[in-house]
Amino acid sequence: MKKIWHRIPGKTDREKVPIQKESLEKGDLPALLLASALTLFLPALLLLLLLTGLAFLLFT
Repeated sequence: MKKIWHRIPGKTDREKVPIQKESLEKGDLPALLLASALTLFLPALLLLLLLTGLAFLLFT
């Protein structure tokens, strides 16, 4: 176990790992907005319609 433990690398230096900020390409912003609309707004709208339909059926 000690041999394996010594093979595990310790803390990494932040200077050794270069972090690069990537810029957005031409079609990235519309794709991000479409993906967020599909994952956030569409399920919320479907849930609202389901609850409204359920309330309509219960109270009419």
